[in-house]
Amino acid sequence: MKTHLTNRRAVIGAGALLVGATGVAMPAGAQTDNTGLPWQPMPEAQDGWMDKPGTRHRLMFDSTAASAAESAMFYADTYYAANKSGYGLDPQALGVILVLRHMATPFGYNDTVWAKHGAAFADKLKLAGEQAIRATKNNPLLSAANDGKAKNDPKSKDGDDAPVTLATLAAKGARFAVCGVATQGIAAQLAKGSDASAKAIEDELKANLIPGAVIVPAGIVAVDRAQEHGYAFVNIAE
Repeated sequence: MKTHLTNRRAVIGAGALLVGATGVAMPAGAQTDNTGLPWQPMPEAQDGWMDKPGTRHRLMFDSTAASAAESAMFYADTYYAANKSGYGLDPQALGVILVLRHMATPFGYNDTVWAKHGAAFADKLKLAGEQAIRATKNNPLLSAANDGKAKNDPKSKDGDDAPVTLATLAAKGARFAVCGVATQGIAAQLAKGSDASAKAIEDELKANLIPGAVIVPAGIVAVDRAQEHGYAFVNIAE
């Protein structure tokens, strides 16, 4: 597994910095508008959900595979925990987004969808063991397995021994960007051999997202927009 951490605000590109007549430092070759200032992204109304009020720090995880989604969950939980233990910052002070795209997209759908289409998802994602079994009933990453071990017992010490799930991250304020392009493709695949149309299945998927999730036009667009909204970028490739 390889992880790459990039903060686009800190990346100044190759070459020396140029300082314009206005005294504003710009990367070499950077375009300017008619005011002579560096180019800035324009806000889009539908990306407004990324601006969580009161955040001191922002971090986005990009996942494109089932295993990458699991790793993103682990790192996001570590990010919350380390900010609390090292800086005394509560989750409300942190903006966290997990992008679920390509093969990680199905994890953005809730248990209703997985109970209906989980077998197909498990096969496509090559899930095995307990995950494959759970996939036929519910989203295996959304909540803890009912294994009788009481790891998520509310009486446990501060919930420290509770397993990391999409639900526990959502409860801390994490948001999830679910790829619209992949959702459309998934719907087309599920429609094959089904009485339902691809459009009907797509509407069903979009209407049944996990808590904190938002359908975005494409996951890769969310990767771009999140950085424009000040989120540092972690790419998880597995």
